[in-house]
Formats: sequence, structure tokens, C-alpha cells
Amino acid sequence: MVISNSSTIYESIASNFRRMIDAGALKPGDALPSVREVALAERVNPNTVARAFSLLQEEGYVSSVPKKGYFVCQGVAKENPIRKCLEDLLKLGYSKEDIEKELSELEGKE
Repeated sequence: MVISNSSTIYESIASNFRRMIDAGALKPGDALPSVREVALAERVNPNTVARAFSLLQEEGYVSSVPKKGYFVCQGVAKENPIRKCLEDLLKLGYSKEDIEKELSELEGKE
């Protein structure tokens, strides 16, 4: 995981798990690694990881099952990053033709 300098360590850990859930790398029902595993991997205090997991729980991304761990919640809204990007481009005033032209040029460079 990459820890961002612009936020606290627990926020960065939560953000990384949030991205994995949003991208579908972690699916509803999947278990998160244990607090201890993440703490060892990231070389941080387990309390920091517990705080990150609590934040994810408050946001509705995960639920806690006592003595079992944290699990990705059912029905977590997953944002399609391509769709969001296209919506943003359209909001900025780019036309469908502008977007298609840029995509064609990108494909030609490969």
C-alpha cells in the first residue's frame, strides 16, 4: 500500500481499502486482512489500523464480526471510474465527438 503524505496514516490505510472495494478487488462478503497483518505489512501500530477499519465501518464499507474480523458490506456503491471520468468531461463542456477524437488518437499511439 502507498501511504499518502497529505493525510494521516489511518486515513491513508482506509483510503487504500476504499479504493480496492470501489474497484471491485474486494467484493461484498470478502474478509479484510487482520488488523495485525496490515499493521505488520505497513509497519504501523495495530491501533492505527483498527482506527482505519473503524472509519471504513462508519462509512458503511465494512462491517465487524466479533472474533472473526472485518468484511466488505453488501451493496457498497461501486463507482465506475471510466463512467465518472466521462461524466466529468461532459460537465466540463467536452462533446462526445471531442472525447471520441482523443480516444482515437490515443489508440493510434499504441
